Amino acid sequence: MRYKLLVAATLLLPLTEPVQAQTETGITGAPDPQNQPPASQERSKFPPEYFVPHGLENRRLQVGDEVEVSVFGNRDTVADNLPIAPDGKLYYMFLPGIQAEGRTATEIADEITSKLTNIFNNPEVSVIPKRFISNHFSILGKVANSGVYPLDTPTTVRQAIAKAGGIASGRYHDSTIQIHNYQDSWLLRGQEKIPINFTSLMNNNDFSEDIYLRPGDVIYIASSLDREVYLMGEVNQQQAQPFTAGMTLVQLISGLSSGSGGYIEDRADIKRVVILRDAMNDPKVFKINLEDILHGRGHDVFLEAGDIVYVPEKSFLFTRNLVKDMISTMVSTFASEFASDLNRKYLFEGKYIESRTRVQ
Repeated sequence: MRYKLLVAATLLLPLTEPVQAQTETGITGAPDPQNQPPASQERSKFPPEYFVPHGLENRRLQVGDEVEVSVFGNRDTVADNLPIAPDGKLYYMFLPGIQAEGRTATEIADEITSKLTNIFNNPEVSVIPKRFISNHFSILGKVANSGVYPLDTPTTVRQAIAKAGGIASGRYHDSTIQIHNYQDSWLLRGQEKIPINFTSLMNNNDFSEDIYLRPGDVIYIASSLDREVYLMGEVNQQQAQPFTAGMTLVQLISGLSSGSGGYIEDRADIKRVVILRDAMNDPKVFKINLEDILHGRGHDVFLEAGDIVYVPEKSFLFTRNLVKDMISTMVSTFASEFASDLNRKYLFEGKYIESRTRVQ
């Protein structure tokens, strides 16, 4: 038994001594997985600092931010939620205003310390940021709840989308379909668009794209305009409908795709329904006699993605005026970059190609 114990002790010694030596030099015997960046971040196209959570310690203050100031060991010196005044200064106790705007909390604490040395023995001043007025991010576009959100905790792009309720979706024939466009989505930081691959991040769970947000970041989830059609004019409900293959003019106007719709009989001129196609590139106008289609004298028309269908009033006489009204209605009803671009580029230029060929 003694022999066995001695052998065991001898075998253990070489294993324990190197570990002690490594610990003393600050080198761990085995890598700590918590301190190692994930493999997805190591292969990311973004620099390592993009994966560092937003910290408050090096943030430069601005007017409206609030801090807590105190001298260590003196309860009576605690001033909580002290704002940076409109003149950019911090007013603490009986001291004159300390310039705070554009400086870090540490820099401010150092100056206050120097000014209190004639009152306290070796004062230790603490300045702790409590609230940043600009500490927020914005998320817009095709999310459930777009808006401005506080950046009060470390937040990645994917977490930000989750805070906004996730990606919005549309419905067609009681089915949920996608109405977003990841390819044209972006993250704006200052004046720079950060090249995030939203398709890879959201569809493939590629965390090499999931960087941390910074104050003032703006996320925009683009709309899949090429997968929508628009119904406007003298109809019961003007609407944008997700496009699916095989959608027809009758389906859209009659409301078969959404459970609502229909034209206003005493005001709508269904003999001159207009389809505006490829509005952003090479706009073409097609006149369709919907009355003939409904009475079996003509074939239903297959729509294309991005089509704008307009049911005019009976008083319209000129295609030019009709198209102006179509685009004006588009801008006011479907407020979006797409509508704004239509208004800016085409409303008063008159660059329309009127086709007299029936769309099949």
